[in-house]
Amino acid sequence: MQQHASAAHIARFKTLDLDSDPFIVFWEVTRACALSCVHCRAKAEPKAHPLELTTDECMGVVDSLADFSASPMLILSGGDPFMRRDIFDIVERAVSKSLTVAVAPSATALVTEERLRKLVELGVSSVSFSLDGATAEAHDEFRGFAGTFDRTLQMMRVAQDCGLKFQVNTTVSRRSLDDLPQMAELMAENGASVWDLFFLVPTGRAALDQVLSADEHEKVFNWVLDNARSWRFRVKTTLAQHYRRAFVLRRMQADTMDPVPDEARSIIREGWPGPTTNDGKGTMFISHLGEIFPSGFLPVRAGNVRTDGIAEVYRQSSIFQDLRDVDALKGKCGVCQFNEVCGGSRARAYAMTGDMLEADPTCAYVPGMA
Repeated sequence: MQQHASAAHIARFKTLDLDSDPFIVFWEVTRACALSCVHCRAKAEPKAHPLELTTDECMGVVDSLADFSASPMLILSGGDPFMRRDIFDIVERAVSKSLTVAVAPSATALVTEERLRKLVELGVSSVSFSLDGATAEAHDEFRGFAGTFDRTLQMMRVAQDCGLKFQVNTTVSRRSLDDLPQMAELMAENGASVWDLFFLVPTGRAALDQVLSADEHEKVFNWVLDNARSWRFRVKTTLAQHYRRAFVLRRMQADTMDPVPDEARSIIREGWPGPTTNDGKGTMFISHLGEIFPSGFLPVRAGNVRTDGIAEVYRQSSIFQDLRDVDALKGKCGVCQFNEVCGGSRARAYAMTGDMLEADPTCAYVPGMA
C-alpha cells in the first residue's frame, strides 16, 4: 500500500488511470548510508556509488515525473537521502513542480532539528522513520548500531516540535513479530500519525527464514483489524496486498453478506477504501543509478532514466503491463475473486518462486471461500 499518502492524495486516486499514471514513485536517491540493517533491500554501503545520478540528472528526473498527467507522490529514500549534499535542491525542485514530497532519512547524526525545519520550509509533506523493535536492544541489533533506537525516538520528538508529520515504518518479520503489541503503544506515545507495517520480502539482505508463514500473516492481519479502530494513529500495510482481502472479508462478514461469488467483484472493489496499488500498478521505483523497476523489492529492470522516458517505461514496458494484467496472474492468484483488489505481492512471488506472476506463497486464502 501507499506510503505517506494524504487523504487528498488517496481521494485523487479514485479517478486515476493506473495504466497511464503512477500513484506513487519511490526514488532511491543514493545507496550511501551509515547504518547496516540486517534486512536492507538496498544493501546500502557507507559511500555513494561513483555512478549515481548527478544533480543535473536528478533535476531531469523531477521534471519528467512532473510531466505525468497526474503528478505522483514522490518518496525520496535511500540509503539515506541526507547523504546527498544536494538533497534540499532536489526537494525544492520537486515541490516547485507541485509534486507531493516525502523524505525517508536514516536514524543517524545527519538528522538534525535544523534539517527537519528546512524540510518544513521547503514544503515537504512528511517524513518517515523506521522502528523495528520495541526495545533498544531489539531495534539496535536490527539496525546494526547501538543508539539508533534512542535516536529514532528523539527524531520523532523533534519532528513534532517542527510541526512535521511523520509515519513510522516497521518491518514485520520473525524478529519483530512478538514486539508488535508493545510497538503499537510506542506509536501512540510518540505521536506517529501513521504506522506502516512493511511485511518482509526476502531480497537484498533480508533472509528467507525471517519471512512470516501464510498463517502468521493472517494472524497479524486479524490482530490489526481487531485493534485499528482503537489506535490514535492510522495503520496501513506495505507488501501485504492480501491484507486488503482480509479487510474486505471482515467488512462483508460484518454486513452479514453471503460468500462472495466471482460476479460480485464490483462489491469487492467498493469494499476496499484505499488504492489497489501493487508492484508496477500505480507504483514505480527509480534506483540511485537511474534504473526503473516496478518496485524496489521487485528487481526486474524495465529501463533507465538516462536512456528512457520515465512515462514511456511506466506505460509501455511489457514488464509493467504484465503486472497490471490480473488475467496474467498464475496459480490461485489468477483465479481469486479478490485479485483486482489484492493481486498478491508480486515482489514476494518473484523472490520466493522466481516468477513475478506466480501466486503469493504467503497467502493462506483459498479462492471461493467466505
